Amino acid sequence: MIYLTIILILAVFSIAVSLYVFKSRITSPLPLHLAPWVLVLILGIVNYSDYIDFPEESFYALLLWFCTITIIYFFADIYNYKFASMFPFDKKVFVCGRYWIFVIPISLYTLYEIYAVGTGGPASFLLNLRMANTLDEYPGPKFTVMTAAYPIIMAMFAIICIAKSSRLTFYSVIFWMILFCIGTMGKFAVVTPMLIYLIIHDVKYRISNKKLFFFIGIVFVGIMAIHFSRMAANDSATLASVLGVYIYSPILAFSQLNSYVGDNSGEYTFRFIYAFLSKLQIISEQPVNTILGYVNVPVPTNVYTMLQPFYQDYGFYGVILGALMYGLVYSGFYTFAIRGSTVALLIYAVLSISSVTSFFAETLITNLSGNIKLILSILILWRLTVKCKIKPLQF
Repeated sequence: MIYLTIILILAVFSIAVSLYVFKSRITSPLPLHLAPWVLVLILGIVNYSDYIDFPEESFYALLLWFCTITIIYFFADIYNYKFASMFPFDKKVFVCGRYWIFVIPISLYTLYEIYAVGTGGPASFLLNLRMANTLDEYPGPKFTVMTAAYPIIMAMFAIICIAKSSRLTFYSVIFWMILFCIGTMGKFAVVTPMLIYLIIHDVKYRISNKKLFFFIGIVFVGIMAIHFSRMAANDSATLASVLGVYIYSPILAFSQLNSYVGDNSGEYTFRFIYAFLSKLQIISEQPVNTILGYVNVPVPTNVYTMLQPFYQDYGFYGVILGALMYGLVYSGFYTFAIRGSTVALLIYAVLSISSVTSFFAETLITNLSGNIKLILSILILWRLTVKCKIKPLQF
């Protein structure tokens, strides 16, 4: 338990310095990344006897990650100190295009796909939806249009969080986002739009802590509702066991990774390169499967935190490399965002889900192709469909 306590003290101290010394916002990179880890560590301390002892390997890996990324974020906090309390978008008004022309037909077809997938599989309606999105060899029908439209409509959602839109555009985008939550039955589908909204509005308007905790409560209830509604009929999991599996067990499972080490250098960290070269038939190797095997800690889990790809490829040096990647990406986009770059703010917001859920799995690099699609959608839509007006001076 001493390992957990040391890491917890380091995380809490780092958050306190960022918030109270450097006057950073809670949606800035360091608190956004470390706050979920505080919950993980507290849960581990409270329920320590229910799991295997916290492994020494996990301790050193987390210590390396936290120290590296905290140093990067502290430098960013110092550099951004005078901008932390400013309102970079208070003199600009953005107006977006008529997205409903695209979204409404997509929503109607998504409704049809949800019905077809939910009723065409071997299990219950909601479980069929989930399995269709997670199992490569799922025997029933799968989604096509819904998954293809996701980067575009997610980019639209981020834009309407900062730009004015017609009611028809606003409600049609929200409606499709709800359909996507139902269609995937995934926790990320709930957390991601809420997080995007929170970050954009906090940078633009400075959300109070009261509203912040209200949003966190909504997200938590939504995640738990989705999880229990999609469970199989014979699944007897409780709230405590669910929290243990999804929040604390990944870092315990991390220490069991030695049996999964691959043959090709960087095959997890740079999986997107292997996938790209394999698609072009330049190499014969297939990209590694991102769905890993289960280990018992003692509950079975197959997620290994954001450390997994970096550590499996390069050991502790890979952990430092991963922290450098995360630190530079998030501190870079946030730095430009609070200085008034709207595009940087949108990109920071849509990518932040990978930082917040780092205790669960790595998705920033592993899902690089999807993240690139999101970024390109933002760049194109912002350039072609959004107009900027300067507010008149008030006397």
